[in-house]
Amino acid sequence: MPQNDNVGLFEAILKDFDDNGILQDFILIGSWALRVYAEYFKNDPQVPVVATQDMDFLVTNPPKVSREVDIPELLSKYELEEQYSPQGDYSKFIGPDFEVEFLYPEKGRGEPTGKKISDLKIIATPLRYMNFLQDYAVTMEYKGHRIRVPEPTVFVLMKYLLTIKRKPEDTEKIAKDLSTAQDLEFFLLDNDYDDAFKEHFNDMPGKWRKELMKVLEENDSDLVDLFRTT
Repeated sequence: MPQNDNVGLFEAILKDFDDNGILQDFILIGSWALRVYAEYFKNDPQVPVVATQDMDFLVTNPPKVSREVDIPELLSKYELEEQYSPQGDYSKFIGPDFEVEFLYPEKGRGEPTGKKISDLKIIATPLRYMNFLQDYAVTMEYKGHRIRVPEPTVFVLMKYLLTIKRKPEDTEKIAKDLSTAQDLEFFLLDNDYDDAFKEHFNDMPGKWRKELMKVLEENDSDLVDLFRTT
């Protein structure tokens, strides 16, 4: 497999996780979930699809592990090596043109360190807002695999909201996040997902709604008027 074939690498990792019985232990988040949505929506050209260098899996809180699997060893065959944070409290798997990271819902005042998942030999990075993705995960088919992803309207809302967590200098990543959120938002609104958007917006804590509305207003989202009527 060519090193720059990120789509092939993404699909190979999914297959390995599925073959080892752990694929549904995770929720696929981030931009690779768009490929799952595209297949679910019968490859409608309006659904944005990208091939990024980051593959993010969410570990549920509390973790649910089906069986013991040495994930570092599994990923090593793709030249993905585990690299730790300066404090050594969490890690990600990094290769020449691709990386895999495991995230964990940060709750309350936040997790002081990463979450060790001993049965999988990984350390997941705590991140804000992830519990919402966990609460609204759905299972979809992709290339013969059953995989958990955020409900599409929740994906859009979180994509907007997580731009707040980006560093101000990450202008290119913020622009890509906003473009992805806007494109999928347009498609979902065109396909009668208004009620789902309103339902999930209303399920958010008040502080999140306020933060989200600010981002939506700054980007002239059609969701602003929709949410003002709720």
